[in-house]
Amino acid sequence: MNIFCVPPLLSALVLFTLFLMGIMKAKASKANILFAFICLIGCFLNTDKAILTGSLHPLAALRLSRIDHAFLVFVIPLYLHFAVIVTGYRRWLPGVKICYGIAILFIPVTQHNLYLIGVKQFFFGYFALAGPFFYIFGIFSSASIVLSICLLVRNLKEEKVAIKKTRIKYILVSFGFAAAVTHFDIVTMMGYEWYPLGNFAFIPMSLLGYAIFRHDIMEWTIFLNKGMVFFTLFFMSIGFFLGTTVIVRHVLGQDFDRDLISLISMIITFFLLYVSSQKVYSTITQFLQQEFILNRTALRGLSSEILTLLKISDIKTKITVELSRIFGLEKCEIKAVSRIDAGENAILLDEQDSYWIQGFRLSIAIPSKSNPSYLLLGEKHTVNLYTTEETEVLIMLANNVALAFDNADAYTKLQEFSASLEQLVNERTRALIQSESLAAVGRLAAGVAHELNNPLASVMSTIEYQIDHLTDNEQMREDLEFSLQELRRAADIVKSLLDASRQKEETKELIDLHIPIEDALKVLYNQYKNKKITVIRKFDAERSFVRGNTSRLCQVFINLIKNAIDAIGEKEGHITIETANKELPLGNNYRGVNSGDVIVCKIIDDGEGINEKNIHNIFKPFFTTKSQGKGIGLGLFIVHEIVKDHKGSITADSNPGRGTVFTLIFPSHQQS
Repeated sequence: MNIFCVPPLLSALVLFTLFLMGIMKAKASKANILFAFICLIGCFLNTDKAILTGSLHPLAALRLSRIDHAFLVFVIPLYLHFAVIVTGYRRWLPGVKICYGIAILFIPVTQHNLYLIGVKQFFFGYFALAGPFFYIFGIFSSASIVLSICLLVRNLKEEKVAIKKTRIKYILVSFGFAAAVTHFDIVTMMGYEWYPLGNFAFIPMSLLGYAIFRHDIMEWTIFLNKGMVFFTLFFMSIGFFLGTTVIVRHVLGQDFDRDLISLISMIITFFLLYVSSQKVYSTITQFLQQEFILNRTALRGLSSEILTLLKISDIKTKITVELSRIFGLEKCEIKAVSRIDAGENAILLDEQDSYWIQGFRLSIAIPSKSNPSYLLLGEKHTVNLYTTEETEVLIMLANNVALAFDNADAYTKLQEFSASLEQLVNERTRALIQSESLAAVGRLAAGVAHELNNPLASVMSTIEYQIDHLTDNEQMREDLEFSLQELRRAADIVKSLLDASRQKEETKELIDLHIPIEDALKVLYNQYKNKKITVIRKFDAERSFVRGNTSRLCQVFINLIKNAIDAIGEKEGHITIETANKELPLGNNYRGVNSGDVIVCKIIDDGEGINEKNIHNIFKPFFTTKSQGKGIGLGLFIVHEIVKDHKGSITADSNPGRGTVFTLIFPSHQQS
């Protein structure tokens, strides 16, 4: 097998693959179909070139070459047709038809000696020699290629859309590269010892296929990067081959077998390319993508920075300003939408899109739950297209923006909740303080009034008796009547105090029992936060609504939880608050609560507990186990009265040294 058959075989393989991709995976468009046929003909031609490197009879080689050129004549009108379709200059379609007609006329000419005068055996194999009619075809071919390139250049100047301009640049450079490579075959057809560079036509065709099938957007930077890599390696291979051929021939001598020298040179060339290819690729990539690398670094820093911002307006301003600076954008905005559909990502806008009309070119979904939006990017000042790499980094940025939006929204809601909670706690605290103060004043007044009632009644009775029996001293009688009048006024005052001390009927409404529990914990938080006390909530009650007064019930739980805190003291302990539903059978009375649905609430602590002697007296007024000056014994009495007023019951169970359990039962109500 001749080593020189490798390039045409490789070209045939690549072109056949591109043909299959064009047929099976490409969008059903004329441009893609034309490209597929160009690849198919190229595959056939390069297969025949590989065969011509073998040991053939000269006559067979000539016949095969003439068959090749019968198909080759159709490549030129196909190229022109492809350029017309891509540019949209359909007025040139009649010219395309003329080219197809000329190609058909050339078919019989290609089988004549005036087109190909014969074949010559070169160091790589057989190759056809050009006749006079071939040069006429060459003029026709060159004119068609020049016309195709002119149409592309014209369209490039007229086109205003960045996406389409990039597509045209891609095709234009690929056409130029392909034309330059294939036209070098004329040197060989003229009889010169020159390896036909057309065998390497797979390079530009691969680039063009990469643009059409893999990148519908046809990114200029990707093409330039890979194109320069292939182009550099191509010319390096020529240099390596020629240089090693000279060196090997010098070392082995001029009389050494030429084919063996070529084989050795080819092996050395492949080895040198293998060693240097990765370095060439990385160097060119780093050089061409230096701007992208800097932009990517800036975008990553921006992604981290926005996560520290706590206002949505600040995030939007930061994003739009920084992206405009990094990419040199004419426009950059974040527009809120009602929702983001699943699977939305980044898309390049087209002319029919409303955002495109507004001057935007790229849309990226920001999948925020609280603020779904689109990140809209305008055209770059450089008029370059957004590459796949840039788009991927921008998508990551958009995801971080969504996270920043949600964090900022949560922070705002937390601030609002904290402010409202603080206001509510202050109001409840003032209400509780006022209620407790009024209760204390009322009980003091009741006690004083009670103590004054009996003496007042006794003195009034005595004076009334003296007045009834005093007859001879009018002046004393008047004085006693005046005193009795003042005593009666004092009695009225005492009666007023008694009336004021009596609890008035509070407004009751349907409330969630968990609310006063949480309010009480918030009021007492400062009392247990610095202690070794852990508060455990076990709210298992699904029907937790009772009819009552929130402030009064909050007072109940404040007293009970405060007693638990005092019972634990400075030790490490737990306060557990449990709620559960229970259904009492009909006709049953459970701890003072009639049958029906009830909610049971337990306040459990592992403090010092209450001994059996005192447990029966804890709900009595003025009974306390605390040291003098630390309580007057009204807390649990007030709790008992409030619970009783809410149609509930309260009991206490205690184990000295292990803790106490207060059990409260209230009738449960359905939420209206």
